[in-house]
Amino acid sequence: MEPQNDFLDSLPKTSELLENTIDTLTDGIDPETGKADTNLLQKWVDILKQNENTQPLGEKLSELSDALTTKSPDQATTQRLLNEIADDTTEFATQVGPEGELPPQLEALAAALRNLAIQLS
Repeated sequence: MEPQNDFLDSLPKTSELLENTIDTLTDGIDPETGKADTNLLQKWVDILKQNENTQPLGEKLSELSDALTTKSPDQATTQRLLNEIADDTTEFATQVGPEGELPPQLEALAAALRNLAIQLS
C-alpha cells in the first residue's frame, strides 16, 4: 500500500519540517530545561494522525509527547519510544520508495532519533 496523504502531498513543507526536526534532534534536549521541543512534536502528531497509513506513527509520537511532558520523564520509556519511532521511520522510508529527497531525510531523521536515545543513556 503506497502512503498517499498530506504528508507526501505537501512535500516542500514536509521536507522543510523534516530538516527543522533533524536540526532540533541533532541539537538534543535543552540542557537548561531537560525538555524536548514539544511544539515541533505536536506538529508531527497532527500531520501523521491525518492519514490511516501514518496514524500508528502519530500515536507513538503522541505517546512520546506525553512521556516527555510529565513532571519526571522516565528515561527508559523515552529511549524505547525514540527507538521504536526510529524503526517505524526507517520502515516508512522504504515504503515511499528510493526516489527524491524524502527517503534520505527520513533515514537521517531515524538516525537522529537513535542518537538522541543513546544520549539519554
